[in-house]
Amino acid sequence: MAEWQQGGYDGVFYLGKEGTEEYGGYVVQVDSAPNPEKWFAYEYDSEKRATVWVGWAPTRETAQTAVKAEFLCEIYRNDEGGHCPYPGAVVRTTLYKGERLRTVLCGEHAHVFKDWDTFRLEEYRGRYGLLPNDPIIGERITPPLAHPSIKECVYDATTLTERNMWIALNRVVRPLAELQRWRAHYARYPLDLNKAPCIDARGQWKRAQEHAEGMYAVYMREDHGQEKAALPSELLRLIEREAVECLKTKKGGK
Repeated sequence: MAEWQQGGYDGVFYLGKEGTEEYGGYVVQVDSAPNPEKWFAYEYDSEKRATVWVGWAPTRETAQTAVKAEFLCEIYRNDEGGHCPYPGAVVRTTLYKGERLRTVLCGEHAHVFKDWDTFRLEEYRGRYGLLPNDPIIGERITPPLAHPSIKECVYDATTLTERNMWIALNRVVRPLAELQRWRAHYARYPLDLNKAPCIDARGQWKRAQEHAEGMYAVYMREDHGQEKAALPSELLRLIEREAVECLKTKKGGK
């Protein structure tokens, strides 16, 4: 993993070594004493083979967070689930009393604040700059992995019914990750050609979810004698958390 290292003088730091695969960009001090300190952050785009400005901050440490940053959806859903855990896709922004307000949204929540302007996240960063936010309305929470991973639970199952239930839960993870990926893509590029795959991904996720709910009901009935059991929220959070990890893997950890 690339580490920050000082350049040829005090006012510049590089993320990794230039010219290598790990190189991520740099931050540079653009003001000096007696002026207030200001650092600009530049990120290296390996596809474009160019360095682009992504934001500024009053300190070097804060500016460094903007380079190769991970932006999560900032919608707060409820006390139990906390903030939405999915990657940001768009930025919605407006002016209020002369100040620009903005929020990062995933594909699922991309259409809230309908009267605000919409930018692709990358486009907004290039125009206005963007730093990873501090928690909004309290601590940012992603669904915890209180249980072992779903795959571990498959191997540890004590009955065939329990094993089939965990397999069904595991089969929901990838469709949910695919759904969130297509929602984000469609939010960035709301074209007709991207709408059909998004609808198809939702159908696949819905079918997998209904099958998992049915298998959980069978497990609770046959192994525990409980009729009409609903899938508990802690298992839904487990599925969602593993879908988030699946998305991170697809994006190379970004």
